[in-house]
Amino acid sequence: MTFTSSSTVRGFIAALGAERLAALPPSIRFASIGPVTSQTAREAGLIVAIEAPEHTISGLVHAVCRLVAASAGGGPAHAV
Repeated sequence: MTFTSSSTVRGFIAALGAERLAALPPSIRFASIGPVTSQTAREAGLIVAIEAPEHTISGLVHAVCRLVAASAGGGPAHAV
């Protein structure tokens, strides 16, 4: 799951609701476009698996690719 802004985090939380949010499987990974978005996600109780070092959509895509590669045994993802 990727978040491109704090408002997308808040929208996700609102759309899901507390009960369904609590029922999310622990295998779901959250990726954030930058530090402000990551902080909003953490404040909502989400664990951010990776944050884009370049705070753009392209940077987020590259960060997610690194996370997937690391999960497949391809090296470190530099999770935050």
